[in-house]
Amino acid sequence: MSRSEEKETIADRFASIRTDAGLSRKAFAESLSIHPVVAGDIELGKREPSREVLVKLVQTYGVDASWLLTGRSAVAPSASAGEGMVAIACIDQEAAAGRGAEIADYPESKTITVPRSFIGSRSPSHVRSVPVRGDSMIEAGLDDGDVVFFSVDERSGDGIHVVSVGNQLLVKRVEFDHTSRTVRLISENPRYGPRVLEGADLELFSIEGRVIGVLHRM
Repeated sequence: MSRSEEKETIADRFASIRTDAGLSRKAFAESLSIHPVVAGDIELGKREPSREVLVKLVQTYGVDASWLLTGRSAVAPSASAGEGMVAIACIDQEAAAGRGAEIADYPESKTITVPRSFIGSRSPSHVRSVPVRGDSMIEAGLDDGDVVFFSVDERSGDGIHVVSVGNQLLVKRVEFDHTSRTVRLISENPRYGPRVLEGADLELFSIEGRVIGVLHRM
């Protein structure tokens, strides 16, 4: 049943967004940052979605807020809620915007669904996402608990990247100095100084991908 058909309750409309997007209950709950049990209760009408969940539905799935709350809209809803949406692999560990997080072989245990426009012309299979931990990149708009998206095809040049240094995974602004053959990992927080990599340290350094977007924690 498409979303264009009448849905009498918020629970019905909530369920239709998930089914039209072709997501399991677990994946849908993860995309909204809620527990699957909570999502199930909303679908069954046992509880109302919170304001945060309603905002997330509007932002992530492009639904009309009036239709979501009342079932009526001045704009006809799309016949396919999943149209224009893509699933992005999410690395099940945190990248530190701080001192560094231990790498755990990048287990990809879930996906995050975002609008197709969020990643531009890039292939979804070449984009990854990872949660951010720490406050060293706050002046770049990356806060503790946000999720950053990065392109694994873009691994060179200055800019904000997800990088690995030895067994640490970080999100930092990267600057290359080809004259001195050094790499500076720069925090966007005056509390933290730059980290300079040179010599043997460079053998442990790798760019995992350029940061192309962020989903802010609700």
